[in-house]
Amino acid sequence: MSRIILVRHGEASWHAEDYDQVTPKGHAQAVVVGEELRARGIVPGVILSGTLRRHRETAAGLLEGAGWGDAVEEDERWNELDADDIVRTHDPRHDTMTAALAAHSGDGAGDFQEFFGAAMGAWLAGEGDHLEPYAVFTDRVHAALADVVARLEPMGTAVVVTSGGVQNAVATAILGGGPATWERIFGMFPNTGLVRIAHSERGLRLLSMGEISHLERRPELLSDF
Repeated sequence: MSRIILVRHGEASWHAEDYDQVTPKGHAQAVVVGEELRARGIVPGVILSGTLRRHRETAAGLLEGAGWGDAVEEDERWNELDADDIVRTHDPRHDTMTAALAAHSGDGAGDFQEFFGAAMGAWLAGEGDHLEPYAVFTDRVHAALADVVARLEPMGTAVVVTSGGVQNAVATAILGGGPATWERIFGMFPNTGLVRIAHSERGLRLLSMGEISHLERRPELLSDF
């Protein structure tokens, strides 16, 4: 049996103009998850990362904590869904997710989670002219996963640094679900949370989802999202 471990990036800069960078807490989270994987005796034969800045920074911290050197392959298919486009397509008044967050926060301005939930619902339903529709996004994530599976040795392990939406797409596929499953498990993928997958002749099996035992031992490193 081989294993694939998907690691969500560390805490990103949620309220900053540039979301795509980890905070100091996010870097510490990445180091701790690396230490956790090393403590579990994991020696990956494949280490991958998306190409976003928060992926690269998380991968660097993870490798520092795990002591695995600095050899990481990058593959843009592990990048997150385009949240800015999802927001912009739903409401053209907002160019980015950060702009929508600012507009839908504070007294009398509405609730961002409600707004983003509606935008995400339209994306999942295939409504609107999105740059990367839900079906296209999931197809490229599934292709990336299939390539990792094909590279695994019979008892090998792959570690992939990615994002929560990608973890959701993978978990949804293994569970045999679609958009409704996606919505039910949305938000279950915290910063540096692990999605552990087993692969055997019977196919892929989900072992854990959103696992953060490494952070629960360091509660000061837990994030609110």
